[in-house]
Amino acid sequence: MKFAAFTSVRQSGVTIIELLASALLIFMGLGAIFAMNTESLRILYSTRMLANGSQVLQERMEAMRNHPWPEVANAQALARLFQTPTSSQGDLGSTSVTELVTVSIPDTPDAPKTDNSSFQVRRHNGTVTVVQSADLTAQPLLLVDMSIIWQEHDGTKQRALRTIIGRTGLTRSGIFGSAFGRPVTTNSPTTPAP
Repeated sequence: MKFAAFTSVRQSGVTIIELLASALLIFMGLGAIFAMNTESLRILYSTRMLANGSQVLQERMEAMRNHPWPEVANAQALARLFQTPTSSQGDLGSTSVTELVTVSIPDTPDAPKTDNSSFQVRRHNGTVTVVQSADLTAQPLLLVDMSIIWQEHDGTKQRALRTIIGRTGLTRSGIFGSAFGRPVTTNSPTTPAP
């Protein structure tokens, strides 16, 4: 018995249209990857700048907490303190940097109300200006509002920090005056009565 040989010639291949379509899909995928990478780098840069802005505010706040009360509660003395840039301010680059600190008397029942209940100091590109002057050294507590504003390629960015600073800080040593840092008054006895 004789078997018939079926010769089937199969030719496989792709057309130029299929090749171009697959190349287009590959290039679109690579383009999407590069676009995501660019956006990730932009977000990373912006996050780094925000962290640097927060670091500048933290360093300013710690400098205020570490200095004596008369240097923190007076506008002119605080302006002298702001003359020195923070160590992390250089990380913000050559952008236009503005720091603004507002020191005011917090609303408490014991705080005497005065006309000069706040002052403001501004530092713009290394130049310090007293916007509003006052001397709050007699106050036991101060509310400090700090903000930093800088320019980036996609707009203006801002960070802010708010805290209350006490005359004696976190201790009860009463460095400036009597106990708890209050000024010594003439009508309070210094020794117990017999």
